[in-house]
Amino acid sequence: MHNYFARQTCLNGHVISNFIGASYAPPQNHCGKCGEKAIINCPSCDAPQRGNSESVVSFGSKTPLSYCPNCGKPYPWTERQLAVAIALVNEEGLLGEEDKRLLTASLPDLVTDTPSTVLAATRFKKIIGSVGGGFKKAMYQFIVDVSSETAKKIVLGE
Repeated sequence: MHNYFARQTCLNGHVISNFIGASYAPPQNHCGKCGEKAIINCPSCDAPQRGNSESVVSFGSKTPLSYCPNCGKPYPWTERQLAVAIALVNEEGLLGEEDKRLLTASLPDLVTDTPSTVLAATRFKKIIGSVGGGFKKAMYQFIVDVSSETAKKIVLGE
């Protein structure tokens, strides 16, 4: 059984430290990249984010989890990224109302691996493929930054 340090992440999802609790890694109040408030514990259940193992030498992931493994609620950065993606979809004038509805309903299934991820990724690729420009680039960036590995493979062909 391993003991773990806590991880500190800002509300925008930038990992600040995977070693909170170690004498050389004191917590910060704000993120050095964006200035947003930094958190260690899940805002929903107060469980600490898991950082590096105390007994295994590694540098830890630079990508925070999307959902709290203790309570299952989305972390603030996940909520923010989904809200921005939904706003982008709703502002896109080239999409019909049905495509907007289907796409926004599919976005949460792109973030995690669920039984609906394959359908969501296939739907995303089809709908986004019908438009171009900045909207398409922004939505593909959402896939790169936020989506599950399954969704990335389907959408990006990796």
